[in-house]
Amino acid sequence: KQWYQRRVRGKKLERNHQMVLQMAEVYQTISRAYIKAFEGFAVQGKLNQFLERRFDDESLRFKHRFAPFNIAIPMPLEVTSYPTLRFIVDNAPEGRESELFKESLHHFTNVKGTLEKIPPQQSADHLAKVVKMNCVQLGLLINGHCKDSANPPILDFSVCHNVPFLKIT
Repeated sequence: KQWYQRRVRGKKLERNHQMVLQMAEVYQTISRAYIKAFEGFAVQGKLNQFLERRFDDESLRFKHRFAPFNIAIPMPLEVTSYPTLRFIVDNAPEGRESELFKESLHHFTNVKGTLEKIPPQQSADHLAKVVKMNCVQLGLLINGHCKDSANPPILDFSVCHNVPFLKIT
């Protein structure tokens, strides 16, 4: 049985609803973490090269465009905050990327703590692997690893098709 299916013989659905709400909160926090990480990459100037070559593949667009519709997640940010994101990135002072990476690491750490409280299941295990690896990568970025590198980040969807590893070279 799936973890979200109804159980019979008097067991309440309340526990299943809590699990769905926790997973929705996890995905929302992951979205916030990626937004902060990509803001940091944009401040470093690595995002422009990444966007030009990475998402130019039609099969990649088709494959990942409909993946989020398989789960119900709330919006990661309020609609009113989207116009300010571009302004923040364009007018960011020098050295702000470490603050953005710290905020992203904080979000990923919160997700890791939430996933440890959830009962074991396959999707949560895959997410936990991705989150732990991204915490390590962001910790390296905060300490200045590959700061002078012009290579954009690589997104690896091999473990989880919704949430990628951040690979920094």
